[in-house]
Amino acid sequence: MMQFGKRAAGAPPASNLRRTVHASAWMYSSRGLLFAWALLLTHQFGIGHYGTFAMAFAVGALIGTPIDAYFTIRAPRVSQGVFDGERTTRVFIGLGLAFLGWLLWPFTFVGGFAVGKAGIDVCFQASRSPLIRAGHPDRAQRADAVRQVVGIVLGTAYVLLFPGAIIEVAALVYLAGCASPILSGIGNLVVHPPVRPELTSRTAALLGESLGGVAYGQAGVILLGILSSTEDAGYYSFGLTLVLSLSALGQSFAFTFHEGLRESGGAVGSGPPVRTALLLSLSTGLAVAVTSVGLWIAGFDEALWLTFAWLAPVSFMRTLSSVSTVVLSMQHRDLFRLKVTIVSLVVKVGLIAVLSSYGAPGAAAAFLAADTIMSVAYAVTVYGSPRRSRAATDG
Repeated sequence: MMQFGKRAAGAPPASNLRRTVHASAWMYSSRGLLFAWALLLTHQFGIGHYGTFAMAFAVGALIGTPIDAYFTIRAPRVSQGVFDGERTTRVFIGLGLAFLGWLLWPFTFVGGFAVGKAGIDVCFQASRSPLIRAGHPDRAQRADAVRQVVGIVLGTAYVLLFPGAIIEVAALVYLAGCASPILSGIGNLVVHPPVRPELTSRTAALLGESLGGVAYGQAGVILLGILSSTEDAGYYSFGLTLVLSLSALGQSFAFTFHEGLRESGGAVGSGPPVRTALLLSLSTGLAVAVTSVGLWIAGFDEALWLTFAWLAPVSFMRTLSSVSTVVLSMQHRDLFRLKVTIVSLVVKVGLIAVLSSYGAPGAAAAFLAADTIMSVAYAVTVYGSPRRSRAATDG
């Protein structure tokens, strides 16, 4: 019989859940502001112009996330000296991308915004990487919330207070605001000489999995903009933003187990309990389902609430797979994740091409089919046949 004041065996420590709740509060605050920012842009400039902005945002993720993935995945698993050197390297790469984006902006809005945002995001990831490494997603999400608040407040002020405002300048003001908190303390990040990234087959697996992963997440927005319309891309982007925001709850929860997973070599017993992961996943899926019903009752465009309806089960599976992804990463099972990502990406892109005539709901249905493959593969591998890492301990 369990006594008062004692934890059941296998239950996560209270500090893990507390840090997850705090991280989620900060994350949802910033994501909520981003959602409101998207609504403001749509109201001021129209869904078509917002769709173009969403495509530029997605291309930025396609550029920045794979470049930074090598460092992001290795940060919790390498020694302190290697970590410090790689953080300096990240900063230099981010600054280079930000400068390139500034040069491109006069010639192409999508290209300039995408490259500039990628550089700013790489610098930001470097700035908060010590917090992620130490298993403090709450403080890391607080840092993200601060920069988003600065960017959105400045961008909103421009849109509302300047007559004749245009979306390109609004995007530039937003990016500048997001960059200011990071750049003001950039000197504190360079405490070690930069180190050259290792060039091995494992590095290729890390980069390939990340590129495939971000393409998997953002492909719908870009493909809809090309194959259908920027309006459909805008509707789908609204749903995708909510799903990715909610599913990050699983990642934040899993991050709190970084130290235990690192010390145990990726043993599942030292990681997130499956029961808690399922409860978190159910809550995010229910949140999207309720949103879909609310949009339907409120009389919004059918394409919008149908998109959210298709994405409700996706939110459940993305949250669960976000937990599994962290465990697989700490087990150094990068090649496995790459293979699963490639299969899921091929399925998703193929189905979107076939279903593009159905607009955003068709893309959401394609997402559901592909994510079923990824989530089942990850969950079975992590919780069905757990295995310890066979990779090197320092990378």
